[in-house]
Amino acid sequence: MARLQLMFKERRIKDRKLLTGVLPGKLIVQLDGQTSEVIGKPVDVSRNGLGLIISQQLDPGTEVTLQMQDHNVAFQIAWGQRDFGKQDMFRYGLVTLNPEDNVESIFLRTGCLR
Repeated sequence: MARLQLMFKERRIKDRKLLTGVLPGKLIVQLDGQTSEVIGKPVDVSRNGLGLIISQQLDPGTEVTLQMQDHNVAFQIAWGQRDFGKQDMFRYGLVTLNPEDNVESIFLRTGCLR
């Protein structure tokens, strides 16, 4: 196992924490002048990032907003790819637009962090 770990170096900037699979609000995206809710499953989180699996294909650079009762967090899609474990699903890495937004603490406070 240790040999395999040496072959694949983690490229993430921050450690990721596992989630319960529940979002603390709604994910909203605006495409072609239309605002719609993105239905998906969050998989991991860091201070300024969110890993997400959804069925909708979105381009890197697309802005997504997590709308909660007391606060909104704006993200940008940093990368995306087909999810290797689920057919017709896509996995994305989102990064906050405001570095002051601490996504990990939001998920912890709302009970969405495992």
